[in-house]
Amino acid sequence: MIVQPQPSLFKRSDIIIAVLSLADGRNRSHQFTYGLDAVCDELSVNVMRTVTPKTIDDCDIALCSLCSPNDTMALVCALDHRPKSKLIIGGHGVYPFRSWRQITHRIAFGRVEDAVDDCVLSDAALPWCYDYDRDPDLTGRYVIRQARRLLRGEQSVGCNGACKFCQYGATRRRFGGAYGNSNRGSVVLEDRWENAKAQPGAQTTALDGLSEATRKRVGKPVDDAQIIDKLSWCLNRVSGIIRLKVFMIVGYPWETAESVKHDLLHLRDVLGRVRPGPQCGRIMMLVTWTPFSPEPLTAMEDEPANISTNWRDIILHDDYRCIYDSDHLNAFSLPQIPGPLTLYKRVAINRGATVDQLRGIAGAKTINDAVAIGGDLHEAGAGLRVSNVLHCEGPITSNAGERFKTYNRNADPK
Repeated sequence: MIVQPQPSLFKRSDIIIAVLSLADGRNRSHQFTYGLDAVCDELSVNVMRTVTPKTIDDCDIALCSLCSPNDTMALVCALDHRPKSKLIIGGHGVYPFRSWRQITHRIAFGRVEDAVDDCVLSDAALPWCYDYDRDPDLTGRYVIRQARRLLRGEQSVGCNGACKFCQYGATRRRFGGAYGNSNRGSVVLEDRWENAKAQPGAQTTALDGLSEATRKRVGKPVDDAQIIDKLSWCLNRVSGIIRLKVFMIVGYPWETAESVKHDLLHLRDVLGRVRPGPQCGRIMMLVTWTPFSPEPLTAMEDEPANISTNWRDIILHDDYRCIYDSDHLNAFSLPQIPGPLTLYKRVAINRGATVDQLRGIAGAKTINDAVAIGGDLHEAGAGLRVSNVLHCEGPITSNAGERFKTYNRNADPK
């Protein structure tokens, strides 16, 4: 049961504005979505109601935030037509909007602080909003609005990195101080390897490539020596246990099952060069694997997605599950590794599969069933792009352009 907020006496209540829950009202409301919570705080009208796809017409305006491809899949499966109420969609999951735009009234791209009333209450054309009734054939070009100010609990927005696979860096201009993303006011430190701290407890970081050559190729500036130096630096300063969750991408277009096995053994050798510290501290590396997905608006958006290899079967093989084990350093793989079907569903959403295709793919039980519905969307250059109708507002535009110019899929990774 969702507890509704108390109305503000300083806000209007003459318009019924509700948050659309994609979980039948059980788990999703603006109280659980940081960006949408900020929208409702700034809006000059009280938002007092949560609606579901079945009750969406019980309001004048329905607000919905898409935070992931799973949210998009839930939306297209829940709505078979555009509701009578004005449906406004936002969130960083809206970028691949081409195939489902007809079930919305307005889609907002990027940040909306200091312009919430314009977005929600006005019908005026905005460069960072797509309106289906104004442009049903999608002939226009729209911008991804950048941060005007930091929200409560935020330290900064954006990233100075240039990782070619990363949509976050490709769509957000750096704003604010040292990187620190927020989730309802809880600061999440940047997942950069060099920022790992010499303190006991849980931390999150990322390597995003098994080999030094792969990391260099995708713009992740971490070589083998830096891995050794950072872990040794931490061990020389702690007496407790550091639980280091490390995000790792696998399945880049140039990687194969054999090359990944080779790189896992090489990483084992690299970790073996980390010496224990004087205070008997220990580091536990919990490696979290994600199959490479060509994300919209990134320098690698045209790359193929490998749906023929189940990386879980390889990485969790007895020879590789434990990457390294010693008294001072343990590195092992977490078992929750997405399979080919999950990857294909993500790619289908990002590359503009039709609404009917997405509904069929959502119910597919095997990768073969999904491909029979969606076709070769996972192949290099297949499907639709939003990079020809969306671009970033501000300085990030030229920076992103340089990434596209300099990235060469056929370049020698060495």
